[in-house]
Amino acid sequence: MGINVSRQTAALIAVVLIVAIGLLEFMHSARPKVAAAGPETGIAAACSPGSRTGHPDLDDNLQTSDQLTFAVRTPSNYDPTRAYPLLVVFPPAGFKRRQSENFYGLTTEATRRGFIVAYSDHIGLSPTAVSRQAKVTATVASFFCVDEASIAYLGHSDGGLMAEGIPAYVRNAGAAPHSIVASAAGITSEDLASMACPSIPAVMIVHSRADERFPEFGRGAAAYWGRCAGCAPENLNALADGCRDFSGCAEGKRVTYCETSLPHKRWPSLNTAMLDFIQGGKAKPP
Repeated sequence: MGINVSRQTAALIAVVLIVAIGLLEFMHSARPKVAAAGPETGIAAACSPGSRTGHPDLDDNLQTSDQLTFAVRTPSNYDPTRAYPLLVVFPPAGFKRRQSENFYGLTTEATRRGFIVAYSDHIGLSPTAVSRQAKVTATVASFFCVDEASIAYLGHSDGGLMAEGIPAYVRNAGAAPHSIVASAAGITSEDLASMACPSIPAVMIVHSRADERFPEFGRGAAAYWGRCAGCAPENLNALADGCRDFSGCAEGKRVTYCETSLPHKRWPSLNTAMLDFIQGGKAKPP
């Protein structure tokens, strides 16, 4: 028995199909591009063959032991026996892992530099949330070959709070980060000072003097990290857009404060400077 379809219905079906195909193509094109890392990236033969089961390139649905979901991006030429530096990126408020990845725009350049990059889902701020986010690093290292001496935390807003708060508040969270980059974080120097100084070799604080949600929080946080690192006090009040390194820091530690004039919700265009800082270069805006 045949089915009669009116021209109007057929046209509607055609439009729906075109829109659906276009949406699928858009979603596919919007997926991040990972890059190949240089041949000298990481530490060769650091992990035994078969000991790490993580998929190279893109893995969207990994979970910690308490079901916090996160995504991992590796260099396209990832070798599961070679230990790579790890960049753990914490999300702004309300962002899922893929939204967070698009917001930061770090994947291509970070993987080109040899990083494994992890993006977690946001969960509402609480002591439990800090503890849950703290498990991402160890979970990534259980699936992928990670150089635990080269771990960095990075985040904006709630994500910046996690980047600073996990080392300060969570003990026995596994390998500590070597570097922290926190932007527009809602954490004050008083919040941080309630805990003993964590030993972090390199900290970069980015904040806007026009931040309407957390006004001047960044300067206080930078001063706290400067004291923890034994740096000389810095006058940050007159800093224009740009970055300033604290001087005289103990044991080769580094603390840098960068100021912008952007609204709170904007991610600053400092990705190159941030990755340079994490890798040990001089932190300067592009």
